[in-house]
Amino acid sequence: MKFLVILICLAVNYLWSKHSDRFDDSWISHISRLADLTFSRFDRNRKLPWIAPIVSVYVFVLLLLFVLLQLASDFLFGFATMLVHICVLLVALDRTQPGKLVSEFLRHWLHGDSQAIFNFLREKGLNTEERDFQSDSELLNFFKEQLIYRCFKNIFVMLFSYLLAGAFGVLFAYASYRLRSIYEKNHHIERVKSIDKMILVLEWFPVRLLALTFSLVGNFVLCFEKLQPRLVDFNQRSSSADLYEYAVCAASEMAVFNSKIDERSLVDLDPAVDESECVGHAGDLEAVQALLERSQAIWLAGLALLTLVNLQIF
Repeated sequence: MKFLVILICLAVNYLWSKHSDRFDDSWISHISRLADLTFSRFDRNRKLPWIAPIVSVYVFVLLLLFVLLQLASDFLFGFATMLVHICVLLVALDRTQPGKLVSEFLRHWLHGDSQAIFNFLREKGLNTEERDFQSDSELLNFFKEQLIYRCFKNIFVMLFSYLLAGAFGVLFAYASYRLRSIYEKNHHIERVKSIDKMILVLEWFPVRLLALTFSLVGNFVLCFEKLQPRLVDFNQRSSSADLYEYAVCAASEMAVFNSKIDERSLVDLDPAVDESECVGHAGDLEAVQALLERSQAIWLAGLALLTLVNLQIF
């Protein structure tokens, strides 16, 4: 059933409306706020630890999913259960594919509209804090790093969590990322550190699996050399910068210097910008996009193979 659920979700994502990147996920914010209000009365006497609101959010969302699955059990020959799984995975998966993000970014970047670029990054959740970029290359590298990590946490981590623990794993991972974002905005440092520890566990194996996938679809030697010292390192935390390094190594020989950009895309370029350099940077970005899309295809093929093996065994 898992393979069918993933296929349906990916198909829905492909056909999803361009005007809506995500479902409304403010419900987790409401639950978190309600938990804070509920436990705030105990702050005076210190009857409960500060981690209680975090635990209560996890317990509530997982218990709600458990109740839904129990109600859907054996209803409509299992179709209702599959529908619950599809809804949970759709909520967690990224609605915007890498190709769409890259094309929109390049459209603003080639025209040199800095304000439009910053608005785009903020709208897509790729730039949550104000920072200055010294050059266009630095801005481009920042976007590549954020693009890779966004696809990693919203696609690859969710698929791995679903394979490992089903809808409960997906909901736990999704709630962890959302809670971290909420607590970072509210400057709850202790809570952010606790959530980071859980996310470290969630990401430890998927980040290495994705790096190995990068090696298979890209430059194997360079990427694996970068990964090998960290392959069994349980102390070092993986980050977006690590994924960026793996992707750059894997895509080092995949850069499309004869980019898909046509002459109409270069009309509004700043005359001071070298067109060949601009096209070269765009080719590097498209190489990273191709790397992510091929890796997603490899994961899907691996899942199909696992499904066939399980069917033959059972």
